[in-house]
Amino acid sequence: MKGLKLIVLAFLPIAFGSCAGTIDQQEIPSVVINAVMTKYPDAKDLDWEVKNGIYEAEFDLGKDDYEVWVNAEGTILKVEQEINHSQVPAAILAKLKSDYKDFRLDDAKRIEIGKAVYYELELDGTLGDQTVVYSASGEKQDPIILTRIGK
Repeated sequence: MKGLKLIVLAFLPIAFGSCAGTIDQQEIPSVVINAVMTKYPDAKDLDWEVKNGIYEAEFDLGKDDYEVWVNAEGTILKVEQEINHSQVPAAILAKLKSDYKDFRLDDAKRIEIGKAVYYELELDGTLGDQTVVYSASGEKQDPIILTRIGK
């Protein structure tokens, strides 16, 4: 019994730490809220987080899920949109068919960083899953490029 208590106590900081960045909309600068609502006026169920001065809004728009990163000045730095397979450009789908024959397209995201557009694709395979990233023009990218917010 004592061992179980220690395990539970060990995991409590992890459980509470994962929620540490979530904040109420009243705590968000109006310029940040306005940036998101101007671009996405029909956004529903907004959840906000902040990390290192960058605000992240998660919301639903129609049937799609979005994540938008905004700086304190109200500049949108990055947008992630979950998309269905039919929204992936044909050039990228063709490359997937030739380069990843043993994989099946599972989840897809369209990601804007500045003016650049990328597609992050999760592929399911019999020996494991894989995530690949392509530019809008169909060039394969290093996934690290998606961590460069606003660059």
